[in-house]
Amino acid sequence: MPAAILCTASILVLSISDISSLPKLQISYEDKFYHFVAYFVLNSIWLIALFKKNEYQLKKLLSISFSIIVFGIIIEVIQGSVTDSRAFDIFDILANSIAVVVSFFCFMLVKKSFLKK
Repeated sequence: MPAAILCTASILVLSISDISSLPKLQISYEDKFYHFVAYFVLNSIWLIALFKKNEYQLKKLLSISFSIIVFGIIIEVIQGSVTDSRAFDIFDILANSIAVVVSFFCFMLVKKSFLKK
């Protein structure tokens, strides 16, 4: 679980920091790509960290993913109201949420490999 906490803290810090001086990728919708990757990884790490073998836990896994989506929404609200260098963007919320949903379904497809351990 330390990796999940570290990932969450890193996303929080990066989300409220001025990152305009960081190098840019030369791709369309670069910002949305970063959001997707960050929230896909974040949700995946939390699902793996809290997954328990031999236990039915669909509600728990859905709760984790829902919490990550809420976390992303809260971060966007903070960006729009507290920081000067960042702004609220509904499309960031959409990218975050899509990433969480994709991560959840990918995890559900591969979780059987965790059951074998």
